[in-house]
Amino acid sequence: MAVELSKLILRHSISALSSHRGADCDKCRRTPVPGEFLHLFEDGRALCALCIEKLPRKRRTHLRAERVHASDRPLSVGPHRT
Repeated sequence: MAVELSKLILRHSISALSSHRGADCDKCRRTPVPGEFLHLFEDGRALCALCIEKLPRKRRTHLRAERVHASDRPLSVGPHRT
């Protein structure tokens, strides 16, 4: 019974994470890692840093670039003790 409950909790956690994930690259379907930029175009496409490098220079004009964050919640920053 305990094993079944742990599998159920794990499955629920994974589905909750996948429903809150950020955007994926429209070309390679890869989820960019935290700290990487996702390049957004006017037509709604989003490309990762690897795929945008493969485009010809004149097709690289994008609307904006957003940095992928590690979490939906802001990380707390406290004073450093010495």
